[in-house]
Amino acid sequence: MAYDLLINNGRVVDGSGEPAFQADVAVHKGKIVGVGKYKGAAAERVIDADGRVVAPGFIDHHTHFDPQAVWDPYCGSWVHNGHTTVIVGQCGQVIAPVRPGDGEWYLEFFSDAEQIPLPVLKAGVDVTWESVGDYLNALGKKRGINVGTLVGHSGIRRYVMGEAAAEREATPEEMAAMQRLIREAMYDGALGFSTAPKDRGDPAGVPDDAERWALASVLGELGTGVFQVAGGAPGGTKQTRAVARELAARTGRPSIYNLMSDPIGNPDEWVEHLRWLEDGFKSGARCYGSCLSTVAGAIFDLQRGLNVPQDEDITHPEGFFRGMTTWDEVMARPYRERIQAFRDPEIRKALSAEAVEGKIEQQGGMTDRRGRARGLFNRRWDLVEVFMTTKGQNRHLEGKTIEQIAKEQNKSIMDAFLDLSLDEDLQTCFQAIDRNHDPKVQKHILGSPYTVIGTSDGGGRPHTADRHETSTNLLGHWVREQQVMTLEEAVYRLTGKTALMHDITDRGFIAAGKVADITIFDPDTIASKPREPVATLPAGGVQVKREAVGIDYVVVNGSVLLEGGELTDALPGQIIRGPLYQA
Repeated sequence: MAYDLLINNGRVVDGSGEPAFQADVAVHKGKIVGVGKYKGAAAERVIDADGRVVAPGFIDHHTHFDPQAVWDPYCGSWVHNGHTTVIVGQCGQVIAPVRPGDGEWYLEFFSDAEQIPLPVLKAGVDVTWESVGDYLNALGKKRGINVGTLVGHSGIRRYVMGEAAAEREATPEEMAAMQRLIREAMYDGALGFSTAPKDRGDPAGVPDDAERWALASVLGELGTGVFQVAGGAPGGTKQTRAVARELAARTGRPSIYNLMSDPIGNPDEWVEHLRWLEDGFKSGARCYGSCLSTVAGAIFDLQRGLNVPQDEDITHPEGFFRGMTTWDEVMARPYRERIQAFRDPEIRKALSAEAVEGKIEQQGGMTDRRGRARGLFNRRWDLVEVFMTTKGQNRHLEGKTIEQIAKEQNKSIMDAFLDLSLDEDLQTCFQAIDRNHDPKVQKHILGSPYTVIGTSDGGGRPHTADRHETSTNLLGHWVREQQVMTLEEAVYRLTGKTALMHDITDRGFIAAGKVADITIFDPDTIASKPREPVATLPAGGVQVKREAVGIDYVVVNGSVLLEGGELTDALPGQIIRGPLYQA
């Protein structure tokens, strides 16, 4: 037979975790029809993958592209980083189901929760749907990348209870209505249910756990679907993971929670945390900790203060150095006066005494956007990195620490920090790393069978978008450079394992009969390009673009979507629906 696409001479890493092998991959009518040696076979398109890895398309299991996927068929730079599928509906935050006339609340809620400017959402999203199925149908009209969704607790609470969703427990009748909505959503193709612990600060955090168990029972009765539990509750990770384990234990379904990491402030916590995960599996509960393949920590600049990083981090608008006398006084000044102050040598000495030498104790410290304490700056300038520059000539500094730059430029810490900031009108973004930088620890966390790698939060915080590189950093930094796991294991974690957990049965592997979602990359060069802010969102909103090197092709449903780092004009994406869906 003549094939639509033939990928020859590749090193196939098939998504199962098994050793790689040399083979050709034949594609016809959007599916892989064979893996073998096709000498002389006819095909409409032939790709020579000699020296390249041929892997399943990467699946990002935790994104917030719910609104952006409506107007953006590619979901930012995710295709450029090898992803063929993203899953939305995380943390209980969704934009479906929506009662007619209530769409603006969902956009406002999403704007606040994920720090997406409301004008962007209003310009890009016309809420014309009601049910989860309607929303998926709307998404499916113009797709580059595949999209699947969970049904979110806050969304169904709002649909059933209106404004009372943020105020009180549900009545038995309202509980039954929410259960019905979850069941309908699962039959419409949802892949699971997401929630948040009590007191998180959104509708999902209002009720006692009895509501969570009652709603979760629907998935147990249906026998399919994954649970996802948000972080950011007052009890921290321990409260979140307790909810996740109980959901898994009660229903027999897998659960994922945010976040398994190695906080610098508590360097031995990860050991106990991994042991807790293992004990959960031994007790019969499939409860997975989500972990990051990137470093993490507060992102800030000196123009606006803290630049709203992930929920678990510091987000107080007064700034990263809040509670230091001189810093508080300078950061309270108008923008132009602040620039003048940062140029003053005497003020610099005072700022350095507080933030570098520590001669004056920090009072009060930082808080998150809900007012909860997030500790003091540890003055570890060897962990404060340049996250993103605005000028191209400074881009080579991205990823370097302030301590490193100071040594290279023969300057003091404070001079190196402020000189760069002033050169870019205080818009340089910095990241104070507080997790995930130690290769010895990451070998245990990333390599654990009880963790899932992801939580990119794609679509959230578009002005920083700090985790485009979920896949490329894993394959380039952690696999090639740090050798924390094999290439085969890393691909399995990005593809087959995620597909199996979400009951996505038709993709995630390179095998005959599977959908042809395929990423072809060079394992010797795959890496992230520098971040680049671009005004490409609706209403002129800014998002960060971060593409990759070493990814030659991305194939979605049998069509080449990315070639040589450039998007084609194809729109082959589909809606990924769970096994209960019947067209």
